[in-house]
Amino acid sequence: MNPSEGKNPEHRSNNAMLCFCLGVGLCAAAYFFGIGAVLAAALSGGDPGIVVGGMLAAVGLVLMGVSGFVLMAVGGVWMVLRVIADQSGDANEKRYRDVER
Repeated sequence: MNPSEGKNPEHRSNNAMLCFCLGVGLCAAAYFFGIGAVLAAALSGGDPGIVVGGMLAAVGLVLMGVSGFVLMAVGGVWMVLRVIADQSGDANEKRYRDVER
């Protein structure tokens, strides 16, 4: 693409999908590691160091799950808004779509 050419209107960034997928990944990791933290605390045999570590891990995992949910919500809303914006495109995009390739 030459510098004098404008940006391709069909080119869209993948940031909304990336945001949503990172949120799903964080939620899945929080679930996976949360089970491990609960099992570690349950099988610790009453060792206070492991119980405190398990409780701190549980707090961190809750924060990780909440941040994952927020990222999923933001990414989902962002994708829906992009679909709506693509459906109500301006005249330039309609003119661009009519060009034969």
